[in-house]
Amino acid sequence: MIITSRSNNIFKSIKKLNSKSQREKNGQYILEGLRIVKDAIENGGDIEYIVISSDYKGEYIDKVPVYEFDKKLFDEIKETQNSQGIIAVAKLKKNYFESSYLENKKTIVYLDGVSDPGNMGTIIRTCDAAGVDVIILSDNCTDIYNPKTIRSTMSSIFNIPICFDKNQDETVRILKENGFNIICTDLKATKYHYELDLTQKSVIVIGNEANGINDDLLNKADINTKIPIVGKCESLNAAVACSIMVYEALRQKSI
Repeated sequence: MIITSRSNNIFKSIKKLNSKSQREKNGQYILEGLRIVKDAIENGGDIEYIVISSDYKGEYIDKVPVYEFDKKLFDEIKETQNSQGIIAVAKLKKNYFESSYLENKKTIVYLDGVSDPGNMGTIIRTCDAAGVDVIILSDNCTDIYNPKTIRSTMSSIFNIPICFDKNQDETVRILKENGFNIICTDLKATKYHYELDLTQKSVIVIGNEANGINDDLLNKADINTKIPIVGKCESLNAAVACSIMVYEALRQKSI
């Protein structure tokens, strides 16, 4: 049966998930596109159900309930202009940082107030590619379940542990007690990133796009470092800075 009415409960539920507050209230978020839906199913993404457009021509997935929407109705819930005609609703997970995340880990990325969804998605994807062990998010970061963030991760959100920070002071204390160096990227630093020993237990901190890392966290850093800039620009994009740092760590560990 093809669903055609805007009064349908599934349609109304999905429309609400465009809002962060509703995603958190309902404990659900949206995935769009065949590849990411399949990746979510294969990697424990907790898909609750799938919605396809009446003109969907792709692979049929029968592992979870599937509902078919009239194309015009589907177009009202899709996020991308060139949609593949498939959307999944998944259970939202919010895991908080604890010391168990540090077992047998060496490279951690801590994001302090990263606010752009595209940057967040790119950082998650890059950390996955570079073999980062864990990502920790401060409580003022953008929502990782924002549809733009999800798309930007290209399924990497299912490949790397991501946890949320309840109390920054406590998190830093636990990290240091477990032998991790807190490394903050800071334009005022005197030591370049390639001069550091990133083969040791390291927490690479990336700050907010406009304001950088908060002063309290900078003051708690074991090492402040900077990336060389020889042109006229004042700073690097947060995702670019993170990429340079994590690939330097990977390079050093590969030597």
